[in-house]
Amino acid sequence: MKFIPSYIIGYSNSDFTNPHEVVLPDEPKDCRKVFTHAGAKYWGLETCRHKATRIDPADKKIYYDHHAHNWLKLGFQERAELSSMSVSTKWYTGNQARAISVILIDELSNTQLEVLTRVELQPDQEHTFSFAPTLATECYIKIFYEGGISRINFFGESATKQLPTRKNLLQTATISNISNVHYGNPEMAVKGNRKELHMVGWESARTGFGEQAVFHLEQPTEIQEIVVDTYLHRYNAPLTCHVFGLLLTPEMDINNQLSSLPKWQLFFEDGHQVRPANFQQYMLHQLYLQEKTNQPTQFEISLSTPPNSPWKAILPFEQLQPDTYHRFTDLDHHGPFSHLLYLHYPNGGIHGLKVF
Repeated sequence: MKFIPSYIIGYSNSDFTNPHEVVLPDEPKDCRKVFTHAGAKYWGLETCRHKATRIDPADKKIYYDHHAHNWLKLGFQERAELSSMSVSTKWYTGNQARAISVILIDELSNTQLEVLTRVELQPDQEHTFSFAPTLATECYIKIFYEGGISRINFFGESATKQLPTRKNLLQTATISNISNVHYGNPEMAVKGNRKELHMVGWESARTGFGEQAVFHLEQPTEIQEIVVDTYLHRYNAPLTCHVFGLLLTPEMDINNQLSSLPKWQLFFEDGHQVRPANFQQYMLHQLYLQEKTNQPTQFEISLSTPPNSPWKAILPFEQLQPDTYHRFTDLDHHGPFSHLLYLHYPNGGIHGLKVF
């Protein structure tokens, strides 16, 4: 058997630590006598407390849920037939997770199997668990109820059939119409591959209200999947993302098509609508307060595509989570497209941006 590298797709909580350390093969570091703003420093993943307990202050009651759990979702660097895993709670002497369940997921066969069910973890120990060989591309781990895990490693053999290797179409694209490059730029997000243990990528200033960039693809291509990775952007990830596509024909002028990009617009409760020419300045200067409407301080914001616009919605609206590898395959339109418009709202940072 060999070590099968993995990466974090998403997790429920790790307020005290950098959870991406938990999948490294390295020996968990001794962080004793090292402190951060959150207290004693620990290696790996450690969730906040009281997941199983809920308080009802109105009725002055306490409720407990035996099935409550935190969670961790991993992706494997290769499709593999897994047969064992090691789980370390080293240095967690009283704040370790109490138990885990492990579900292996295989994208190629569209199957999932729970291979470990609520196995107990001991404080400050190395655990080894074996199970029947199971093909997997991803893994979902339930953590009962909360606490720390310093390392999770999987072992097995490479699968004969692997997921297809695909090229990120944005790597050879030309980028234009960038709204904000305060802390980084879209090119950095295109190159983002989680090689660092700190934030890096395309992060805009907080004054942005809807960031965007246009990608001119090397050649017209059909789109199958879009990845937006907010890796380590834990408190400054955007809230939503939106992707549109254009197929430029020989008789079309790209400059004319850029004028028909989707625009942000406001809907007020009494039906009043407005589409500002410069949405960012409109929001920054609070010009909505000048609108002749009953309630100018509360409104809905959405994207509006001009009539007869050639831009087609690929991802009209998707919510983003902090520090998560988002894969979008349920697309409204697949193309082919020669140009892509990426937007996120309202501002913040993304580490990786990929189109397959």
